[in-house]
Amino acid sequence: MLMHSRNKISFIINGLSLFVLLCFGALSSHAAEDRLLIGSALGSTARLEAYALQMEDLEFEFGPYHPSLIEPLESMIELLTEDEDYERVRTLQNRQLQVMRTELGFEHPDLIPLLQSIMTTQLALGNWEEVSDQLEHIRHLRTAIDGEDAELLLFAIQDQIDWLFSRITIEDRREQVRNFFKIRDLYEEIEDIVEDSYGEDSIEAAPWLYKVAYNEYHLVRFLNASKGLGSESISRLVRQEGTFGLESQNRNGFSSRSFFGNSSIIPVIEKGRPVGDKYLRDAYSMVNKIQDVVEESSDLEAQAMIKIYRSDFQLLSDRGTAIRGYRDARDMLLEAGVAAEEVRWFFERPMVIPMEVLHLNFPDALAELRGSIESVATATGDEIHLGMFTSWTEALDSTPMPQSKNPFWQLDHPFKYADVSFTVSSRGKASSVDVLATGPGELDSKRSIWRSVRDIHFRPALIDNRARRVKGVRMRYQFVDE
Repeated sequence: MLMHSRNKISFIINGLSLFVLLCFGALSSHAAEDRLLIGSALGSTARLEAYALQMEDLEFEFGPYHPSLIEPLESMIELLTEDEDYERVRTLQNRQLQVMRTELGFEHPDLIPLLQSIMTTQLALGNWEEVSDQLEHIRHLRTAIDGEDAELLLFAIQDQIDWLFSRITIEDRREQVRNFFKIRDLYEEIEDIVEDSYGEDSIEAAPWLYKVAYNEYHLVRFLNASKGLGSESISRLVRQEGTFGLESQNRNGFSSRSFFGNSSIIPVIEKGRPVGDKYLRDAYSMVNKIQDVVEESSDLEAQAMIKIYRSDFQLLSDRGTAIRGYRDARDMLLEAGVAAEEVRWFFERPMVIPMEVLHLNFPDALAELRGSIESVATATGDEIHLGMFTSWTEALDSTPMPQSKNPFWQLDHPFKYADVSFTVSSRGKASSVDVLATGPGELDSKRSIWRSVRDIHFRPALIDNRARRVKGVRMRYQFVDE
């Protein structure tokens, strides 16, 4: 009997709530703004209908772009997001943007969080170009609102770059090349902004200029990629920059008929050197400039770290073995007071080069390396494990996928992996690759894994102050399951 009474009371309360909502349009403007009338006791569909009625009343009272519409719009967006009805979310967010622009103007900082929410919706819908458009919009706002704050503008451009990096993983070959060259243009803008804002001889410019150098390494990887990506990249580069960067010393780097008709452009390269070798030399020169700036400071630890980066690019650009630079960096870190055990652990293992992020602080570089290892293995003990290597695409199988620190750009890819063991020579070359385990499930072929690991660039191990060959190096090689 008691239970029956409770159910009856609940029914009456719900009925009264619905009656209040249906009468909502007849309320005064003050009552119409009272969102508490729409209680959580109603189901999602009923609440959406109630918010729609509320919006109709507000539109009738104040017009279609009044700020009072923002709250019911936000409530509807929240409900539809819970239901994963992203198409309707997108429509309502566009309406919300119109209202906010009418109220605040086209250049207001409060628009940025909404644009970021719109990007989340577009990501869920797989609308990649729309995400790019919103990032361009945010960058425009940063320029208009925070024009004097170079750091905010640089990070807005970096967000554009990180998104384009992610798109390269998921799109077809032509789009991959198109997006990479957009990235290249954005890095040129970063270089100009950094030099204008900080001056190229400032420590503040160093991390950004290193990104520019690292992108030159990426360009060379694109130019030498397999599965048609390399030829597409060469053609795009020549259309944009001409042949100068691809010409060999004898100036006969191309077939003359390449510029007429449909023939491919065929660069002539020196034996053993990659296509676009000049761009690696440019990257080396950029890191050299950064080193000159760091050496002006009194920070011995920072001087040691940039010497490591310089030596990495020296090795990549075939300017010698770079062993002397590694030795000097090791000695400088010890002189700076870094614990001998940590220095030894860092140098006595090979490492994938070049490093993606410039660390002028040794503990930061060490923490990043150990974090990579601990994600798949232990960072202690006698076993030399290099952690996780994630290849970028099938055609860039020996190039590490760029890793944004912002989780927003870390798309959820279906990965496969192979745990491998191999030898790294005293010149940083991998050989004797052995696939120990794979997952999830068996791979159709292990041959591509062997080839991919052999083509990765490594910094050689420095043991007893000499570059040594190291056997039994372990690594998890991860790639997108396309």
